[in-house]
Amino acid sequence: MKCITTFIAVSVFASGLARGDEPTPVEMRVSETLNVCKAGLVRCPVSSFLCDDPKVAIIEGGADGAVLKGLSAGTTLCSVLGPGTAFRRVLRVTVEATSTQKP
Repeated sequence: MKCITTFIAVSVFASGLARGDEPTPVEMRVSETLNVCKAGLVRCPVSSFLCDDPKVAIIEGGADGAVLKGLSAGTTLCSVLGPGTAFRRVLRVTVEATSTQKP
């Protein structure tokens, strides 16, 4: 019984660690923008950024920091590199169509 309890405790602990490495979820609508610095999603200033599918979302440099913009419905991963390449955050961006757009 002690062995089973230990296994469960280790499994719960390990699953928590795995979740910490998963991309941060971000949901937005088409044409919506989000300043990722002001939202506290990344440490700024940002040194570089890239989205896997630029048809879904892009990140652009703005006057007040990096800005994420939803372009079309879908999901993509975006990577943002913080100051001095010491901090990297991966965002799972889900863009939903607006109510006036057809799927």
